[in-house]
Amino acid sequence: MTVRTSLAVIKLTSIVFLSASIVFAVKYYDSENHNQKLKDTNLLDKNTYVNELKEILYRYDKEIIKNKNLIVSINSQIKEEVLIKNLNSKKTTNFNNKKTSNIIVENYIRKIDSLKKILEIQIEENKNISNQLSFLIAKNSSLQKQNDYNENIISVSKNLTATNVYANGIKIVSNNIIETKRFMATEQIKVCFTLLENRATLKGGKDIFIQIINPKNKVVCKNGEYLEIGDKSLYYSAKTNIYYDNDELDVCVFVDPNKTDIVKGDYEINIYSGTNIIGNTVFSLK
Repeated sequence: MTVRTSLAVIKLTSIVFLSASIVFAVKYYDSENHNQKLKDTNLLDKNTYVNELKEILYRYDKEIIKNKNLIVSINSQIKEEVLIKNLNSKKTTNFNNKKTSNIIVENYIRKIDSLKKILEIQIEENKNISNQLSFLIAKNSSLQKQNDYNENIISVSKNLTATNVYANGIKIVSNNIIETKRFMATEQIKVCFTLLENRATLKGGKDIFIQIINPKNKVVCKNGEYLEIGDKSLYYSAKTNIYYDNDELDVCVFVDPNKTDIVKGDYEINIYSGTNIIGNTVFSLK
């Protein structure tokens, strides 16, 4: 009983297991078929997707190229339009500049013409002024000459005049003054003259200088007397101061010479008022 039961159980178990195996095998086969179909479908879908993607990329690249060409064309058109616009602008500017330049040139021409007229007027005025200036210079020169002449006349008229100039050698014998013509006997030289009347000269003290030049052209003097007034100088033999009241006045001066200055020959006598010579004469010693 027990054995039969065990066999029955084994059989039943085997049948169940076999049935399960058959069922599993069938399901596995269906599952494999389904998986294979899915693989095939996925592969097909993948290929289709890849093809579609390639097509999309191709179209994209084509559109990119098209867009690039379009951009190039647009840029070219824009450049062309800008160039045309610039050319038109330059033409307009050049025309305006030319017009402006013409206006400026015309204004300059007007200004130059105006300046020329002003310059011509100024030149004419300068000629008149130059003529007037030349006339005034000539007149001034004439007046200056006349003034110099008048001043010279006045100066001359103010100067003293010595006339009747006389000179001779002197020797002293027992306190007596004796005139001599012998140079060996001459101890002094006496010079006399007359100052003429002159109302133009101021009254007062006047310095009168006596200059004696011996035959050797040397100024006869005791101590080398010398006078300098301004740029003029005078070596003189003797000096005297007189009071002059515009009337005629007789003057005599005794000159003490160096003995070595007295020689035989002709002596020149010059009378000076300041550095102006006012009279002269010549005398001789034998």
